[in-house]
Amino acid sequence: MTKDFAPHSELIRRFPRRDLDRAVAAGRLVRVARGWYSVPGADPAVTTALRVGGRLGCLSAARFHGLWVPPDPDVHVLGRREGPDVTSPRGVVVHPVRAWSGGDPVVGVPAAIQQVARHHDPETALVVLESALNQGLLQRADIDALTVGRNARTRALLAEAMASAQSGTETRVRRFFESRRVPVRPQVLVPGVGYVDLLVGRSLIVECDSVAHHTAAADYANDRRRDLVAVGRGYRVVRLTHAQVWAVWEQTQDALSGLVRAREHLRRLRG
Repeated sequence: MTKDFAPHSELIRRFPRRDLDRAVAAGRLVRVARGWYSVPGADPAVTTALRVGGRLGCLSAARFHGLWVPPDPDVHVLGRREGPDVTSPRGVVVHPVRAWSGGDPVVGVPAAIQQVARHHDPETALVVLESALNQGLLQRADIDALTVGRNARTRALLAEAMASAQSGTETRVRRFFESRRVPVRPQVLVPGVGYVDLLVGRSLIVECDSVAHHTAAADYANDRRRDLVAVGRGYRVVRLTHAQVWAVWEQTQDALSGLVRAREHLRRLRG
């Protein structure tokens, strides 16, 4: 059962009803929905799903399980086709399902990825799938079962999923080059520099920077040290922010295409 949430049926087996009522009155327990309780401050997305009569699924469940999810402001909820109506207030997207297995308010990782593949574009599904592979929450052998019923394009793309991608930003940028048949390798060890996110061709290094890992003073200084070493050896280094890949992606694609046209990925290296 998802941490911080419990159905009334479970609690009533363990505690007298008066104890539950006292806990609610004292603020130690919250009635979040008909038949459901939580501790104060429990996950708001799960709370929303229960309050509208559904279960947390799709992108929201993937995010709950710690997977890298593209920017999406909505709460994705599963609602049973046959059963009580699931309301859909602003900011909630309801995905109809025949039923959900088990009594947990959040679907598991495999089911969440299946739902992403069903309701979103192939790239979004690839981002979430690669995050699960990278974290060891899925194995490559699981992929075929997750893509049953999907179209040939989606199945082919997900079959190419890699476990090396450390962020969805890296996945998206790598796919940009792959889709244009430009050679690109993830997580390459460059002597004197260390591992780089993407090596395009033989000489274009693309780093996908996140606020979490690249803005602290020590990280910032180390990144610049690495860049100087790489440039000294003939590499061209490009650092992309989260916003450049997700907020202004079209402009960023134009810039990356320009680098390829200028053959920056085919420079002669030194040393």
